[in-house]
Amino acid sequence: MKKYIIVFSLSLLTLSVSAQKKKKKEVPPPAVNPIPEAQRVIEQAGTSESMEAGMITMPMRAANQVRIKKTDGQELTLENFEELLNTDLSQIQTLSLSSSISGKKLDSGILQKVVDEGGQLEELEINNLTITRFPEIKTVHPTLKRITLSKNELSTLPENISNLTALEEFDCNNPLTTLPASFAQLKNLKQLGLNGNLFTAFPKEIFSLGKLNFLSLSGHYKSETKLNDLPDLFEQLPELKQIGIENAGLTTLPKSIATLKNLEKANFSFNQFTSFPAALQNNPKLVYVPFTNNPLQWEPFLASVKKIKWSGLFFLNDTGLTKKQYEQVQQILSKTDVYYDEMND
Repeated sequence: MKKYIIVFSLSLLTLSVSAQKKKKKEVPPPAVNPIPEAQRVIEQAGTSESMEAGMITMPMRAANQVRIKKTDGQELTLENFEELLNTDLSQIQTLSLSSSISGKKLDSGILQKVVDEGGQLEELEINNLTITRFPEIKTVHPTLKRITLSKNELSTLPENISNLTALEEFDCNNPLTTLPASFAQLKNLKQLGLNGNLFTAFPKEIFSLGKLNFLSLSGHYKSETKLNDLPDLFEQLPELKQIGIENAGLTTLPKSIATLKNLEKANFSFNQFTSFPAALQNNPKLVYVPFTNNPLQWEPFLASVKKIKWSGLFFLNDTGLTKKQYEQVQQILSKTDVYYDEMND
């Protein structure tokens, strides 16, 4: 096993792109919660305390953080979730709740108050906080457009989530097992991320969301539960530009994916494909196709590659092919940039 990695600058790439193809391992950016660098507090020169200490004082960052932006543009930062219980929430526009300590619990009463009283709330983010139940949406919420739920413990969503009539973006990185039937009523949804899920069947509610242009479903990487097939209903999502289904057990794709004429990016890495699926061979606008970590079999894969009609970036890392086989793929796909490494001689 040898790794062949070519590292190059953008300027070198510009000069040499017509002369050679690139072989590069696709490495997704690590999911790291950014922590602002603590501001250094330096005592004024001549202060005896600072000279005696002989060190720079670094203020501690609060483990819990609440960031609020109000409709008048005012921004607030709280260090205690409980402060929200005594805060007027009627004028908040965006709210972010996060913790730098994993396992920190968020009281369900606080979150229910946010949903009940945040009549002008447009964006809600809950990051790295333990919640096992999303609050009930008791009445129609006409302003909430974006929800991000990350690193929580949600396995279900409330049936009355359909009251979020303005919702356009929903990103939920949680161990969901199903979607409520009412999810199909979120007709304004354009971007949907359901990563870290435990789905055993593709949620058919998604096919009612005709405005979707972005769809990402990644199974929980530690789970043995896998999504093994997809319904042949993707013609109902004609606006899709990006689709990604990773950490699943897919071996084939339904024919209806070939009807997605606006599709630009398709990520089916970390599945069980042995060849490149026919449903992605002729999509005219495809420009970015990660297909890493699939157990490709050379003869079937070679036959499928010969039918590819699009050009763009094609990632084939960790598929077990030899250097010679990768080079043969590159020769066949002369208009496509094939990226690879982890090659067997």
